[in-house]
Amino acid sequence: MKKLKSEARGIDLVFYCPKENHYSFNALAGALEKNPAGAPRLLFAENKAEFLKTAGALPRKGRAAVLAFSFFTSQKNDIRVLLEKLPSPKSRNFTLIAGGAHPSGAPGETLAMGFDYVFQGEGEISLPEFLKSLSEGTPPKEKIIKGKPLSCLDTYPPVSLKWGRFGPLEITRGCPFACAYCQTSFLFGVKPRHRGLENTLHYVRLMNGRGLRYVRFITPDAFAYGSADGRKINLEAVKGLLEGTRAIIKDRGALFFGSFPSEVRPEHVTKETLALTRRFADNKRLVIGAQSASPRVLKAIHRGHSADDIYNAVELCAKYGFGADVDFIFGLPGETEKDIEETFSFILQILPSGARIHAHTFMPLPGTPFENKKPAPLTKKTEKFIRDLSARGQAFGQWEKQRAVNT
Repeated sequence: MKKLKSEARGIDLVFYCPKENHYSFNALAGALEKNPAGAPRLLFAENKAEFLKTAGALPRKGRAAVLAFSFFTSQKNDIRVLLEKLPSPKSRNFTLIAGGAHPSGAPGETLAMGFDYVFQGEGEISLPEFLKSLSEGTPPKEKIIKGKPLSCLDTYPPVSLKWGRFGPLEITRGCPFACAYCQTSFLFGVKPRHRGLENTLHYVRLMNGRGLRYVRFITPDAFAYGSADGRKINLEAVKGLLEGTRAIIKDRGALFFGSFPSEVRPEHVTKETLALTRRFADNKRLVIGAQSASPRVLKAIHRGHSADDIYNAVELCAKYGFGADVDFIFGLPGETEKDIEETFSFILQILPSGARIHAHTFMPLPGTPFENKKPAPLTKKTEKFIRDLSARGQAFGQWEKQRAVNT
């Protein structure tokens, strides 16, 4: 990488944002809109061809160029291949930066992929500061830049009006359960931080005013919105969010709650939360995190709920007119034949209630207690079980792609 000259006055910042990564860049664009340090000009490349074409036209005279990536562990091989199509480090005249789930958990590995800087954790504060240092010709000496957690999500917008980047609104960061396979608690902490009701509704109104009337939320557990500890339901907060959103969009749009890109914990599926969701939301299905039906495995991965909680959640969903898409992870470390048989039997019990299985293969994610654990091998019986369900429309998911990342 060539050293940036001190007279650089502005930044051309290219976000490589395929569909899987839109949400991260929407929030970062909003942060830069609020705090435009370094006077960035943002460019959004939606696919590999567009990204390479955009990168090839940079830098412009008198400006520094930065190419930014945010990616998951499941994407790291694709990102590595894309980087190989860029000029070699010695001939580059741009800066490569990376953030997101995988770089945050494995900064050293990410630097070794060819990145110049890696951002760990939240980027709303650290990215503008970094761009300001580049614009002043004084890039940081540290290659790993640790993010500063937001004490209040209301400080930064979840979308960008200036650059027209809209999508699901992030309403909660952090999770108290610290499941051994999951990065959420280890990236964002165990104390939930919620976007305030009025702040959330403000952005619902803004989007509604621009004709964007489909509302979704990003949260580890939709039914835990407003909860002080993320464990005890704050029913009034949930009601305020749903009722307030519906009052804005009325019947001209749709409100999705407890479905992609969020989910709900099974023990938080109650008559009260389902009644509110049925009254105000439009989705006919809920995403429920289960991961296993083996009591031994649930305890080992620190899920904090029982198999009975999952069963009761699915049954309650059916009574209130919801189908349940239930997440299961196959190949969890230490999973035995007995454990998987318990899960198979359980799945067959909940299918008649309208459940579908969202199948995953365990991937060791960096920064988690299971980061160095090997997946339990998926037997032919397990593969056949998932494929048979999929053929009947009772299962779906990227489990095969996830397994390929492990090899």
